[in-house]
Amino acid sequence: MMSSKKRPLPEPKDKDTHEVCKKINSTTSSPSINQYDGWKVPNNNYTIPTISIGDGAADATSQNNTITPESFYNEYIRQRKPVVLRDMTTSSSPLLSDLSNLTKWKDINYLKSQVNPKQTVMVEQRSSCSNNPTKSTFGNGYEIPMTFPQFASLIASGNDDRHYLTTQDVHSNSDGRPDLMSPLMKYLQHDFPLQPRIMGNLIPQNINLWMGNSREGLSSGLHHDYHDNLYIVVKGTKRFRLYSPHDTEWMYTRGKLVKVHPNGRINYQGEETTAYGADLKSDMAARAAKRKEDAEKLLEEAERAVEEGVEGADQLLEKAEVELEKAMDDIIDAEVDDDDDNVRDDDDKVYETFGDERKRVVDKTVKDPNNFSKVKPHMLDDTDMLKESFPDFLNATAAYCTVQEGDILYLPASWFHEVTSYGGQNGHLAMNYWFHPPDGDSFEHPYSTDFWPNDYKDRFGK
Repeated sequence: MMSSKKRPLPEPKDKDTHEVCKKINSTTSSPSINQYDGWKVPNNNYTIPTISIGDGAADATSQNNTITPESFYNEYIRQRKPVVLRDMTTSSSPLLSDLSNLTKWKDINYLKSQVNPKQTVMVEQRSSCSNNPTKSTFGNGYEIPMTFPQFASLIASGNDDRHYLTTQDVHSNSDGRPDLMSPLMKYLQHDFPLQPRIMGNLIPQNINLWMGNSREGLSSGLHHDYHDNLYIVVKGTKRFRLYSPHDTEWMYTRGKLVKVHPNGRINYQGEETTAYGADLKSDMAARAAKRKEDAEKLLEEAERAVEEGVEGADQLLEKAEVELEKAMDDIIDAEVDDDDDNVRDDDDKVYETFGDERKRVVDKTVKDPNNFSKVKPHMLDDTDMLKESFPDFLNATAAYCTVQEGDILYLPASWFHEVTSYGGQNGHLAMNYWFHPPDGDSFEHPYSTDFWPNDYKDRFGK
């Protein structure tokens, strides 16, 4: 489904009518930019469904013990529809049994025992505002280093609410690709699968730990992620305010919006990707390599046919040679384009030491990222303030959900969300998977190309 919003109306001469049309024009999405055709929030203050998949929870919207990875894909992932799953830890829920070890993480001493005591983590330090604490928020990229035991002790004290463990810097592996997880998560990876059963054939992009402390509730800031999110609350409670990619133009992002793909994947100026999130040049190179591989197979078949005297083999051979030549041209074009793009000084590269190895950081946290909204959390419910500073934001349609201990939120790529975290004496803790956003049309083939499946197979042999 494409956006049903119409083109801007022409400006009439009548002054009063002019003001009406001006307002309509200012709140009309550009179909050339926003091509999102997934599920949209039906009405303001909509509550995201909560489904009990175990023995049944009294506060769940519904119960469904028959969900399978395929039905979950068809009903939620393919439709780009958020949902909360309840009863993660119940023994009657084999769909999520591969995540049951995460309950160990409720014990902060267990986490400390699994991680190298010298392991350094970058901890986000929230901004402070002495005149109005509600303006203090995370999401600005201001980080400080400390060892994981030091951070864990701060959280265990129950007195610190200024520090939050979020995404960690990711190193490159031996062939230059980003690792699937940070050094911190590698110490814990025996407790979770790389591909949780419920997500079927989606390919993971990153795995993270989120940890902090706030009895009053602290905000993440309004932002979107670039990947499909499976967010698992191990301890504490998370309150989500959500907006679909359909409302992207009203979000006042820091980055300059270029395109919203049909599956919701958002592109900013200088960060253009395919719908499934591959860098355009990498995708071009992968397609060229696949074309060359297919052409070489065709050439082998043609040469064998010539040797066997098969009728029409000469024409097949000629066709195969032409196809291989075209494939080689594609390879050269991709390599030249890549060379032009990578003329840079090695001083721009960042390295860190992990154990006895020196590794390059390829996915580093940045300050004031493009995917964050300029609308601050304390303004989200202040209509007067929004009218004055961010009037178009009032056109957006909000949905809400509360994700409790043991719940899992599935959130499709590029859904804007502001998360308020609440924790008791021992803080709040969540673990999440990010998956490359699907743009295919079936459970068996969730991507329109084999770019990510082949990449994953090359790296992990699966």
